[in-house]
Amino acid sequence: MTEARLAGGSQFGLEGFTASIIRSTAAGESASEALRQLIHSLRERQNDKLNDDATILVIEWR
Repeated sequence: MTEARLAGGSQFGLEGFTASIIRSTAAGESASEALRQLIHSLRERQNDKLNDDATILVIEWR
């Protein structure tokens, strides 16, 4: 996920990843909603064109 290339050629990076997760958790979103927002954030920055595979693993401890 962090190595995904954006429309301009730069990487989504750890900053893009953490910014999305921090926004979601600060808003009190569930883990599944934080994941959905993360995917949405990446797709938005790629102009809705996924050019590579991306792997995300979410573990929610209850």
